[in-house]
Amino acid sequence: MHRQGAMDANYEYVSDQARFAVLCEAWSELPAIGLDTEFIRTRTFYAKVGLLQLAAESGCFLVDPLSISDWEPFRRLLSETQVIIHAAGEDLGLLHRLLGSVPANLFDTQLAAAFLGAGFSLSYRDLVSRFCNVELRKAETRSNWLQRPLSPSQLRYAADDVRFLLELRKKLDADLRRKNAQGWFAEDCRRLREGAEQDENPRTWLSSYLQIKDHNSLNDRGLYLLQQLCHWREREIRARDLPRNWLVEDKDLSALARHLGQSESISPDTIRNAPGVNSKFAKKFASDLAAFLMKSPSDSPAPRRNERFAPLDHAQRGMLKKCREAAGKEAKRIEVSPELLCRKKQLQQIVHSHSLTGSIDWPPEMQGWRQEVLAPVLSGMLPQRERKARSGMI
Repeated sequence: MHRQGAMDANYEYVSDQARFAVLCEAWSELPAIGLDTEFIRTRTFYAKVGLLQLAAESGCFLVDPLSISDWEPFRRLLSETQVIIHAAGEDLGLLHRLLGSVPANLFDTQLAAAFLGAGFSLSYRDLVSRFCNVELRKAETRSNWLQRPLSPSQLRYAADDVRFLLELRKKLDADLRRKNAQGWFAEDCRRLREGAEQDENPRTWLSSYLQIKDHNSLNDRGLYLLQQLCHWREREIRARDLPRNWLVEDKDLSALARHLGQSESISPDTIRNAPGVNSKFAKKFASDLAAFLMKSPSDSPAPRRNERFAPLDHAQRGMLKKCREAAGKEAKRIEVSPELLCRKKQLQQIVHSHSLTGSIDWPPEMQGWRQEVLAPVLSGMLPQRERKARSGMI
């Protein structure tokens, strides 16, 4: 095993707008580039980008985003050339914020490893060790990437974070082709891209209430109010650039929705006096919240209850166990990480939905290749019955 050393850390530091534009033009002629970002997000909702790292056939390039004002050449580059990223989720969100778009052609090395059965959330360091026979240092992960100048050790670490992406892509892509899994992999890369684009769509904020676990315990009016309160929070944390729970925690929104759902009217005083709600928050935002709730848009989609959090009875728990075992066998058969094929919560939603409707309602994230793999198995375990009326569940 070779430990990556300082002598290997050749890179170009780019802090000039004209040089950056020239490089973007040159990189656009390449079939693929590696990309990573270093950022800080401790006191804000949006990440503060401190460095962009790119890997091309000619070497590694560290771009100082604090010195770049025109991002159009980079945006064009990402629309034309395949972009290799490891664990792309946060990077895609940052790029969408920075550029207003995400790479048109994404190759996520962590996702590729999961399709090859190498592990579901394999770190970049472990992936390089396994596929490139190189051991990278553990360092600088908690660095201040907004400081200037960046230290030599920070720059070496940053360069190493992209140095092996082209090699990894070559090896992983060859294995995906041998396995004939390129189509499935491309489908999931597209989902990652679409997810980053939808995060900033206000219509998607109306579904954020589904992540609050006790929303199923609210009455119908309380559920509607929780939907609107969560929508308000999503809007405000972006406008104020605050971490979600710094503005207000889930438990406070849930308690407020429960109280208002049982109240005859909504007013600032009703909000200020809501039990179980952080008093400082309630006093500060009572008027804003009352005004927002009173003029909530009439075209908001009707809230429904999330079956992932619905309690299962004894028979349903037994069926869930059988479905998980069957899904595990299918994951082993097709040689992918079990967590990639499906999660327990997704199967719980399917089992609960079947008990209500007599048919399998596939969650959106389970449609596509996952449904293709699991439908023959689960259809035999959860046979079609006469469809029942649903009760406000999703």
